[in-house]
Amino acid sequence: MKLRRSAILIADSRQRGSYLLEALIAILIFAFGVLGLIGLLGSSVRVTNDARSRAEAANIASALLADIWTTPPAQVATDFGNGGAKLAEWQTKAEALLPSAAAHPISVVLTPGLSSESRTVVVTVYWQMPGETELHRQVVSAQVGRNRTLP
Repeated sequence: MKLRRSAILIADSRQRGSYLLEALIAILIFAFGVLGLIGLLGSSVRVTNDARSRAEAANIASALLADIWTTPPAQVATDFGNGGAKLAEWQTKAEALLPSAAAHPISVVLTPGLSSESRTVVVTVYWQMPGETELHRQVVSAQVGRNRTLP
């Protein structure tokens, strides 16, 4: 009997730390899972912010183009050219809504259009997300004015 009892005691002493080891491994696996979820959350926040900025830039470019449409043709070049008052207003709106828009001003290019009474307008809105080196842009172009002359 003594031999058998000592064999059991030896077997028990060999397994004493196994539950602790299993618990530590389980905690380690759980911690890696939590870190993965935190990384996924960070990525989703970054992508959501990028999508919001793209939507804001598209809205600004489209609204600026609509403003050009409603401006009398004789005033378009002075209001929306370099240093124009209305272009400065739109730049201020872009700076309020888009990251780094102050460093990259809105560009409006006016060229002769399809007819003598129209112009081709290209509006480019720039922005740069914090912590990125890539400069994003939204480009909208349209023919503004009459595309044919009336008889």
